[in-house]
Amino acid sequence: MNRAKLDSIKGEVLRSYRDTIKVDSTEIADNGDTISVKFRHYCSYDNKISIPQEYLDIYGISKFQTHDFISEVEFKINSRIIYKGVISKSDFSRTITGELKKYGVLYYSPDLSISGKQLSIDYNISMPLSGEGWGYTISIDSTGKKLTGALD
Repeated sequence: MNRAKLDSIKGEVLRSYRDTIKVDSTEIADNGDTISVKFRHYCSYDNKISIPQEYLDIYGISKFQTHDFISEVEFKINSRIIYKGVISKSDFSRTITGELKKYGVLYYSPDLSISGKQLSIDYNISMPLSGEGWGYTISIDSTGKKLTGALD
């Protein structure tokens, strides 16, 4: 891979720290329920993840500390709060394996959907600068219970 492409990849990772994704949506379900979602995904600036050297050699760097991301979610049905809280990589701890568990960060894949009385949010948990990652989804049902799984 050429130097310009490597610099571009590293630049995208660094720029992602400043990006905050916000969604504020209300819709009327087929049954007449009003469903609203407030969502904010942002960098935690926790500096807790050190990418292994084997992924850094190609960039010519000896150390890369990165941050995880978190999402704040408020999910309401007919003005009743169903879920209000934070989604983090730890919510996926039972489904993440290998190096992604230790070095992966929670990137939001722009797909937030409502089906019936359930909210689903897709994420990509990947290791910055490595190209390794996998898609995951979290669903919040009408009782506020969170269910996670890997995307096919």
